[in-house]
Amino acid sequence: MERKGPETVAEAIRRGLTLRCPMCSGEAMFEGLIWMRRSCGRCGFHYERGPGYFLGSTYINYGLTVLFTTWTWILCRFVWGVGRWALIPGLAIFSVIFPVVFFRYARSLWLSIDCCLDRQGSMEERGG
Repeated sequence: MERKGPETVAEAIRRGLTLRCPMCSGEAMFEGLIWMRRSCGRCGFHYERGPGYFLGSTYINYGLTVLFTTWTWILCRFVWGVGRWALIPGLAIFSVIFPVVFFRYARSLWLSIDCCLDRQGSMEERGG
């Protein structure tokens, strides 16, 4: 099967959010909750990259966690007048749970966006 990565960043984001192969959208990238497959069974695209490759996905995860927490604090505290001691426990719990739940999506988004922006590098055969 011919590999064709996402043409636009919007398409890359859509493919990333579906947790499917960024090249063919054919097979799920993950088995279970956290185990990423080595490659796509449909097109053969290798998901595994070199050491440190997925560090960028932590920036996506951390950035969204901070963005949601900050905007929730601003809206609740200054628009709706919720007390800070009522907000702190909920936002602290959110800041621990959200990154764990969003882990797969952050990795999938990172790989999909990379496939869109670095076409030549993403087409290279990698893996073991």
